[in-house]
Amino acid sequence: MEGTIKNKAMVGIELCGRTVEVASDVIETVPVKLKITKSQDCEVVAIGERIKYTVHIENECGGELRHVKFKDEIDPCCEFLPDTFMVNGEHRHAEFREGVIEYEIEEIHRCEKMEITFEVIATERCCHGCHTQQTERPTIRTVLPLASAVSGTGISGAMVTVEFPCGEIRRTNVVMRNWMILAPERLHMGQIVTAWQKEENKKESEPVTRRVGL
Repeated sequence: MEGTIKNKAMVGIELCGRTVEVASDVIETVPVKLKITKSQDCEVVAIGERIKYTVHIENECGGELRHVKFKDEIDPCCEFLPDTFMVNGEHRHAEFREGVIEYEIEEIHRCEKMEITFEVIATERCCHGCHTQQTERPTIRTVLPLASAVSGTGISGAMVTVEFPCGEIRRTNVVMRNWMILAPERLHMGQIVTAWQKEENKKESEPVTRRVGL
């Protein structure tokens, strides 16, 4: 029986200690004016078929950027094909650890545009489209008194929702297995923060709580 997986393109760029998340056909501009887009050549593939990703990076700031770290987490149902990794049309070596492609761009000159392409192959049957599966719970890191943000780990690409003690709810996407949300106000000892996450085409996870200061 043929199985298919839905292809959701995601990319993360670490720059100046910050991570920027970009999804297919979405443009994000960070304070240094680094513009990133990512696309794929097909939306749904069958097992054994290839998916080609194309990432465009453009430096729109006033000077050159150095040591830009490109990272992209591959769907666990896919296998990265190292020989297909190219930068501006030339083959380059990218590290691949625990399902994540890593490549350091030494410098991007002012107004320079770069193109990164690579391919993966679908290797396993997945249950995308099966809403009976429940997303795993995220984790919340220790929250110290007077903290202005809450962070934790989760499933890359999933949406994390956090309910703060004041009742306000905020959301963010998990990037490279990590997430962070600014609190609406300073958190105090003993207060409880609740979080849950949801993957595409899956049920929402059970909630997880963390008491401030513990």
